[in-house]
Amino acid sequence: MRRLFWRIFAAFWLAMVVLVLAMVWITTRNFETEKIPGLDVTRLQATMDDQLARVARDLRRNGPDGPHRWLRASDARGPVRLYLLDRQGRDLLDRRVPSEAAEAARTALLGLDPADPARSAAAEPDSDRIRLRLVILRDGRRYAAVAVFDGSSFGRLLYHRPYAFWSHIGLALVVSTLVSGLLAYYVAHPIGRIRGSMRRFAEGDLDARVGRLRFGRSTEMTGLAGEFDRMAERIRALIENNRRLVRDVSHELRSPLARLRVALELAREGDPAETRRSLDRIEREADRLEAMLAQAIELSRLETAHEPRRERVALDELVDHAIRNADYEGALRERKVVQTATAPIRLQGAPDALYSAVENIIRNALAYTADGTTVEVALLRDPADPALARIVVRDHGPGVPENELVRIFEPFYRTDAARTRSSGGTGLGLAIARRAVINHGGHIIACNADGGGLEVTISLPVEPAA
Repeated sequence: MRRLFWRIFAAFWLAMVVLVLAMVWITTRNFETEKIPGLDVTRLQATMDDQLARVARDLRRNGPDGPHRWLRASDARGPVRLYLLDRQGRDLLDRRVPSEAAEAARTALLGLDPADPARSAAAEPDSDRIRLRLVILRDGRRYAAVAVFDGSSFGRLLYHRPYAFWSHIGLALVVSTLVSGLLAYYVAHPIGRIRGSMRRFAEGDLDARVGRLRFGRSTEMTGLAGEFDRMAERIRALIENNRRLVRDVSHELRSPLARLRVALELAREGDPAETRRSLDRIEREADRLEAMLAQAIELSRLETAHEPRRERVALDELVDHAIRNADYEGALRERKVVQTATAPIRLQGAPDALYSAVENIIRNALAYTADGTTVEVALLRDPADPALARIVVRDHGPGVPENELVRIFEPFYRTDAARTRSSGGTGLGLAIARRAVINHGGHIIACNADGGGLEVTISLPVEPAA
């Protein structure tokens, strides 16, 4: 967290410092190159002309020895350098004079016309960086005072007003430090919160959440924190479901395993009739175990699998197929499955998961409806919302207590354990159906029907009617 904060702080701080310096340089440069109204010279040129005027006054008043202090001061004050050249082109302080400035001074001292075409191109001064003033003393001696701008506008600002420059830069650095620290904290704080929550979650704290961010609540950070919290909630639910599933499967396996041991002991006694009954019992328990494990695996797959591949499914054909298979199985106990209503309905979904959901609901109804009765199945569009299809399955069994209508969709939950076992159920069919329906964006509810029996309704989003 600290390293991240300082990295972000350094990036913001350097960016702001560069921005401040760039603004100072651009502002100074524009100011120096701006022409003074009515004079047709820039502010920089006016400054250079003013310095040359001071040198000229001192030269006329005190002779060649007078301007020495001005010339020496120009060497120490920054990019504007002052030179005073005699007719031989020598500087009064014997300094090396830039060639362009020396040529401009020679031209002025010899009285050459700058417009003369015979004048060499090298002698033409750069008016933006060189200013020249010819000074003639009373005794006729000629001198050329030359000001050369040898540097940048930023450097001139630094030397021209060092106190103001450094005070402004210092104030800018203080402000940039405060703003950079605030921005770095604004970015790093929520990231640190999210990182800490992820670390606690990885260490086994399944209740670790980012929660509400009090600082750094940008749209991106809030969205990231929300996505993490939703991911953590989903993972916790999956882990708890798997734990509960393992616990429930372990509990449910004990009874058939115990009955298997009893059947094996009876088979070892050697009585042929008892051995045959024991083997039949072993076969039934083995089938029950196989069905239970298959359904437990299917439920686990539905709860943990990624989004299944979707395709266009004819829901009416799928329901009709499930009804015909269930009706064939119910004939042994004089229980029928009939379709009371249907409609041509299409939707995008996983056909195997949808078929499993419909089949488990119908099989559950077939298991509990009374002998000689009929399980009624209806497929229709919701009159209030044509984008929804309803599959209604009603049996004529004992129904379910009102306070347990929601819990029957939980894995291994039974309202009557003895009745469920006698019917051959594993307690997973309704849970599988609920998970498959939820994965398709629908919902499933159960209620006791008028006149007795249980009514289960599946609602699924479907394609609009043609």
